Amino acid sequence: MKKKSILFVNDEMMIGGVSRILNTLLGMLDQNKYDIDLLVLHSHGGLLEEIPEGIHVLRTSSFFDYVDIPFDELKKNKDIGGIWKKARFFIYMKTGLIKHMIKRERRKILTKHYDVEFSAKEGFCTIFNACGDSDLRLNWIQTDYEKENYARHHTELFEWALGKIDMNIACSEGVKDAFSHIFKVNNNNIVVVHNPMDEERIRKLAAENVGYAVDQNKMNLIAVARLHPQKGLDRLIRAMEVLKNNSVKADLCLIGDGILLDDLRKQVDIAGLNEEVHFLGYQMNPYPYIKKSDLFVMTSVFEGYPTITIESLISTTPVFTTEVSGVDEQFRNEDEGIIVKNDQEHINTGLLQLAEDVSLLRKKKKKLEGYHYENDEILKKMTDLLEGKGIRS
Repeated sequence: MKKKSILFVNDEMMIGGVSRILNTLLGMLDQNKYDIDLLVLHSHGGLLEEIPEGIHVLRTSSFFDYVDIPFDELKKNKDIGGIWKKARFFIYMKTGLIKHMIKRERRKILTKHYDVEFSAKEGFCTIFNACGDSDLRLNWIQTDYEKENYARHHTELFEWALGKIDMNIACSEGVKDAFSHIFKVNNNNIVVVHNPMDEERIRKLAAENVGYAVDQNKMNLIAVARLHPQKGLDRLIRAMEVLKNNSVKADLCLIGDGILLDDLRKQVDIAGLNEEVHFLGYQMNPYPYIKKSDLFVMTSVFEGYPTITIESLISTTPVFTTEVSGVDEQFRNEDEGIIVKNDQEHINTGLLQLAEDVSLLRKKKKKLEGYHYENDEILKKMTDLLEGKGIRS
């Protein structure tokens, strides 16, 4: 039987949610059934090295070198050439000329016709997908567009691209509802499939010895996130101050790097929390730190379908999170996750309540040793979509 040819398109492979999820999905697909090509438009990022064996990685074009780099980063680095190229790219997007440019670059990069083209991240990858001629076009949505509309500067272009997509795949019900509302997507053209997770890899990494010790006489909290306003880490530090003022013995391990590092360090210093909050920076393997902790804390302002929460459960650590898209679909009971309203007051009171009995958190950890994720169901849904099942022509 002839293999079905599939092209996956992503804009970069930086270490983070979407690229990790993409690699997981690629590793799950049956290569006896599918001939899979991957095009990374701006070919950089640590997860390039983790693309599964058997996936053909295509050579890209320098035209896309600035597709994923924000203006602010270029300004910060005083990259004058990059600022000019990004500005030119922005003009192409605003005028619609980008469609002609993409078609030109596609002719240089792609040497065959595909049965299926799958944009791994909604946005520019969707527009790239729409400019092709593959038989079936799928679009993966990972963002709550009611909280952050990344297409607001080129809405007309993005809506044109969505008109070419056969099926949109939302990572959660909240993401689906927001996307449908903002872009008037018909329910026949959008379906929810949760993100796949590499359980075996996470469990193996969580078992590694990193020489990190926790104080069993304290409530040990951990957060793993980009140090970015979206993640609401300033709220978590304020909550740590409230815990200390209420004589709660608690430590916070903060893993990650980003634009707010200096601001958060200053906030910790002013609050007198230097002994309670520990900045560990970026860690290639955060899972042993999660496994050793009593509670994973996520104080995000918004999310789509956060994977770090599932990774925490696989690492046998219960989750405390603000109410964001996806989390209400992840937890089966309060042993797995506790969701509070998305404001400072409820973050504070929620953590104070949990601090009353830390032994209860440790009992929840014990129960999570038998945790398993829904990968089989996810793979079946994804395979059906790649086969075109349930998709109206």
